[in-house]
Amino acid sequence: METNTTFGEKKAGGAFAYPIIGKSKATEQLIRSIQRLAKTRRDVLIVGEAGVGKGAVAKNIYHLGKAEAKNGDQDMPFSSVNLSVVDDRELEAMLFGFDRGVKGLPYTSKRGLFEQANGGTVLIEEIEEASFRNQMKILNFINERKTRRIGSEMRESVDIRLIITMKEDPAQLVEKRKLLEDLYAKVLEFEKIEIPPLRQRPEDIPLLVKHFTSEICKELGLGDLVIDINAIDVLVRQPWKENIRELKAVVDKSVLFSSEGRFSLPSELVDEKTEVVKMINNIMAGQEFVLDKSLDVIEKGIIERSLDRFGFNQSKAAAFLGMTEQTFRYKLKRLGITSARSRNT
Repeated sequence: METNTTFGEKKAGGAFAYPIIGKSKATEQLIRSIQRLAKTRRDVLIVGEAGVGKGAVAKNIYHLGKAEAKNGDQDMPFSSVNLSVVDDRELEAMLFGFDRGVKGLPYTSKRGLFEQANGGTVLIEEIEEASFRNQMKILNFINERKTRRIGSEMRESVDIRLIITMKEDPAQLVEKRKLLEDLYAKVLEFEKIEIPPLRQRPEDIPLLVKHFTSEICKELGLGDLVIDINAIDVLVRQPWKENIRELKAVVDKSVLFSSEGRFSLPSELVDEKTEVVKMINNIMAGQEFVLDKSLDVIEKGIIERSLDRFGFNQSKAAAFLGMTEQTFRYKLKRLGITSARSRNT
């Protein structure tokens, strides 16, 4: 099971399987950490919010280490599991495998991820999502490096590098009773990588936007798009609660709705303030823009804010803006402004 989060692109220091993009100090430090850890077999803990690319970083450590290993590609397998999408009741069988015999049915046997990855790497994502019972089993494995299939008495020693990810600092997870204290004490011995959220490294956003735009344009067979500084400014100011994953989704949507060779932000990211700044910047730079379209965006934003202020009472909002109710209703229809009733359904 592998995540699909693309973390970015960076060719320096070796070709990453999951490229890295960014010029912030945090991104540069991340690249150095990947390169350093790829040369070792030490266990790794990666901490960061959802969507920052923890899985991609883990796979870069594995792939770069595999490429540099003397024993070649065949002897370094890789297995991964994301505990946020796995039924906890199935986790033990998934990690350790099973030997089962049910009356009337053929005997079944299956190797677990630890056994399959012997000599390589196992990535366990979001370990705090596991029950304390399964966290204890994982802890026992970390201490002993032995795996035993469910239903079997045989214990097999395995040589595995573990990479574990968490969405929060382990000390905080212990306080929230999401992480066993004994497991917390053990992961303190791991090499640790902390990936800051995207909102704390805004200087990476323009490069990521450019990369994702180029990526989807190639995928769709489109030519290059012009990305103006106003669009970048809007994207840099977003909170990005889902980090790179969310940014990529917005960029993909922007490309799909772009026209005339220009990158266009989704309507939900464009308000009257943004449009006023864009108009002024375009005028000062001598760049062309569609005045009527910009004025419509500004007018729509003002009317929507007035409706919000007066609880969607059209009479009060119209009076506040110095319009007749007939003119106000005409503008609602022309600008595609929904009624209070449809907004609340």
